[in-house]
Amino acid sequence: MNLIHRRFFSRYLLIWIGFLVTPTVWAQRTLGLRPESIPQLPNLYTLQDIVDERPNQSGLGTVVLSSGQTTRLQFAASVPATLRQLLRQPPRNERDYPVRVRVKQLWFDEKPSSRLIRGTFRVQLVFEREVEDRYITLTECQAGADYSRSPGMEGNYEIQLRQTLERCFREFGNWVKTNEQKTEKLARRVQIRFKEYVPKGRLADTVFYDPARKLTWNDFRGPIRRVNPRTGAMIYTSFGYEAMTHVDKGTVYIDMTVKAFMLQNSSWTSEPASNAYALAHEQLHFDITHLITERFKKALLAEELPLEDYDSRIQYIFLESFREMNRYQEQYDAETRHSINQPEQARWAEKVTREIRELRR
Repeated sequence: MNLIHRRFFSRYLLIWIGFLVTPTVWAQRTLGLRPESIPQLPNLYTLQDIVDERPNQSGLGTVVLSSGQTTRLQFAASVPATLRQLLRQPPRNERDYPVRVRVKQLWFDEKPSSRLIRGTFRVQLVFEREVEDRYITLTECQAGADYSRSPGMEGNYEIQLRQTLERCFREFGNWVKTNEQKTEKLARRVQIRFKEYVPKGRLADTVFYDPARKLTWNDFRGPIRRVNPRTGAMIYTSFGYEAMTHVDKGTVYIDMTVKAFMLQNSSWTSEPASNAYALAHEQLHFDITHLITERFKKALLAEELPLEDYDSRIQYIFLESFREMNRYQEQYDAETRHSINQPEQARWAEKVTREIRELRR
């Protein structure tokens, strides 16, 4: 008798332990959706892709049924597939912007209480545009609601979902419509326009290149720093640019001014004021710098600047032009032997003048 009792008790204990460790199985409710699509503003954008980036992609959160049971809410298909169905669009217009939507949040959270069921609904969508194989963020929508209802009532999940998505896409359409002509994010091309710099006298110790104004020995004001005893003068020239951008009718306009200059306090001479030949050699150094600025401008005009990172491309071309200027100046001094070789000096003078003239055509 005691043996039978112990066996029964052991079997009962095993069943009870098994019951304790069995995980709770949650019911799931599939949110059925009507086939009607959510209205959107036409002829502005086309949904290229929808990506689910929610931290928890297993469902749409937890809700409370009219029976009082807590259950998981889910779509019949994936979130991207469901949203594509809800956001059906007419055929793409050629000027529509291809847009990717990243779903960062889309969830319900309801908790029962004795008197009310309180719930929260949240949506966060990020709208992006593909530009040159990269996506740039245009804008985002964060929306939702906190709500409550009486126990025993069913939740209006589809209505909340439709109204919130309609609001987000209506706001995005209005954003595109408002900003299409005036933001770089929606620009379709980049165009450089050059403005000729007209020197207005000397700025500090800087003399800007002016074809109508030739250098004089008075422009060489720096202390003599002779490395080669045969060097009678040295000029310091360089160039730079200033640029301002604005967007008009979908084009990013870059209004640029390029300036060649010499620095008086870094340029020096020990030549007599009567040595016009030596001065012409230094003037040609300045002319070469001006020639490089013209090449720089021509290189930019030939470039199809990227919308996403046009400034970096301009900087790259500028640095390449700067290196070219240094190589050209060194070649000039080497071949003329710092003006000692007069036939080469004459050839370089004709060469630089011709190249400047050809670039101006």
